Amino acid sequence: MAELLAEGYRRLFKGKRFYIVMGVVAAIAVLFTMLYHFINSMASGLIGGGLDEGIPADPLLFEGIGVMPLLVGIAAGMLIVQDFRNNTIRNKVIIGHSRIKIYLANWIVSVTVMLIYLAVYLLFVIAFGGIILGFDEFPSKATMLNLLHVLLIELAMTSFIVFLCNTMKNVGGFVLSITMHYVVDMFSLVLMLLNKHPKIQEIISEAVPTFQMSLIKNGYDEIQKHGVRMALFMLAITAVSTVVGALLFKRSDLK
Repeated sequence: MAELLAEGYRRLFKGKRFYIVMGVVAAIAVLFTMLYHFINSMASGLIGGGLDEGIPADPLLFEGIGVMPLLVGIAAGMLIVQDFRNNTIRNKVIIGHSRIKIYLANWIVSVTVMLIYLAVYLLFVIAFGGIILGFDEFPSKATMLNLLHVLLIELAMTSFIVFLCNTMKNVGGFVLSITMHYVVDMFSLVLMLLNKHPKIQEIISEAVPTFQMSLIKNGYDEIQKHGVRMALFMLAITAVSTVVGALLFKRSDLK
């Protein structure tokens, strides 16, 4: 496992894609901050400078949730697909590495990418947003709990990205992984519209990662009320996608 991780991290940090996407993450944080600042300035001007308080930087902490799976897919997902295209995966199996360990190594490297990008986004938001806009509640207990919940959501999404890329073994898996945010959103919304039962709709909204992202971004109070159940859903998605993905990869035909 140590050799697989060392090789995975070497390829990750050696390539330009990882750093380019990291720059995009930082740029998104700065862009959102400047957008909030522009909105505050425009609102203040419209009411003759009588705006006592503008939009604080607190919501910025959660603005990047939705775009993060896309960026992780570009950096980590494409790295996995390239292993299949270059027959690197097959070579690892030939020299004696366990398929389960290969899968888990890819998972760990991908999760590392997610953690780094999430940390970079938050650092830039805290730095620029705190200076330009200021925070109202951060770092309150509620905000920190929501950030912890964001981590669980991103973990579930990253695990699913690894599942898709390792299962499909081609660019199609990469494309599906970076678009799944919108695909899952669309099908979940259709399912909710077709089923009018309040309890079913509630379960769907709590079980689907993309819906949870929307709830957190909108400051939805149910995050606090049903936070434990929602966190368990994310942990379940992480566990199931990882276990099933590893088992499918173990039995797959590497050509």
